[in-house]
Amino acid sequence: MRIPGKQIILSAVIAIRIIPLGAVDNSVLNYLKENLSRIFNAQVYIGKREPLPAYAYSKARGQYASRDILNYLARTKEVQEEKVLAVINKDIHAGRFNFVFGQAGPPSGVSIISLFRLYPSYYHLPGDKDLLRKRALKEAVHEIGHLFNLGHCPEPVCVMHFSNTISDTDKKDYQFCAKCQRNLVDK
Repeated sequence: MRIPGKQIILSAVIAIRIIPLGAVDNSVLNYLKENLSRIFNAQVYIGKREPLPAYAYSKARGQYASRDILNYLARTKEVQEEKVLAVINKDIHAGRFNFVFGQAGPPSGVSIISLFRLYPSYYHLPGDKDLLRKRALKEAVHEIGHLFNLGHCPEPVCVMHFSNTISDTDKKDYQFCAKCQRNLVDK
């Protein structure tokens, strides 16, 4: 299902590779592929499924360290000009945060989103695949925005607004506000 919205015209043609880590629903991956392609006017590919990153798992926390995954992806990235979005179904954390929905490493062009806390069932609500896909798209666009050196935006509806809770994610749009869009196109 394609969502309506503006397409961003970037000065260079870009490619985005989506890398599923472990078991990730193909309908989510295909939704991301279709919509990221349109939003960024990019060639989007779903790459080879990789195993869960045992090197990044903390048994004590029961989570994966997103920074460790980003470092691995940066070291193994095959095409340097390409942007990478890893998608994992497991809980991730970063630095001082107990959890994150995603993280990006702008210098290396790699990012990750976790679906774990995007599922309505995580919040004891009925399953809703459409809501899951929309949340995943918002987080994916947000992290890819960081790959283009966009920072967090104070506008609560802008996709670049920081999501501290799932309510923040649900309130924001999957598109950039006018200021962030100008900054993105100017890059």
